[in-house]
Amino acid sequence: MKNRFNALLACLIIPATFTGCSQTKENTEAQTAPPPDPHYIYYIHPVREGFITEPTTDEVNKVGAHFEYLKKLTAEGTVLLAGPSTDPPYTGIVLLKAKDREAAEAIMNQDPAVRGGVFRARLSPIDLSLIGELEPTPQ
Repeated sequence: MKNRFNALLACLIIPATFTGCSQTKENTEAQTAPPPDPHYIYYIHPVREGFITEPTTDEVNKVGAHFEYLKKLTAEGTVLLAGPSTDPPYTGIVLLKAKDREAAEAIMNQDPAVRGGVFRARLSPIDLSLIGELEPTPQ
C-alpha cells in the first residue's frame, strides 16, 4: 500500500515540476498585482453645522460646482455612483474607479466642494462584492 501511495505521489509531484505547475515569480506577481481598475469611495461631510438648513450663497455655488464635477466624472465612467444621505450627519458618498490611490485622492481633492472647504472628505479603497442595477433619483 505504501508503494502505491509513493507512486501516486511521484506521479503528481514530478509532472508538476516539469510542466510549470510550480509557483513562478510571474505567477506570484500576477497574484499580488492590484486589479486593473481599483475602486475607491470617498465620504464627504459638511464642515459647517448649519449648512443643510441655512447654506450660504458661497456654499450653494460650491455644491452646484461639486454636482457638475461629479456629473462630468460619471459621464466619463470614473464615478460609478454618488449621493448624500438624507438623515444626520448627512454623509455623502462618491464611489469611483481610479488607477491607484494617488489618482483617487486627486479626484477627491479636486472636488470643488472639498477644495472650497464646504465638505471634509475621507478616502478608502473598497472591494465591490455585489453590484445591482441602480437608477438615480431624478433631479
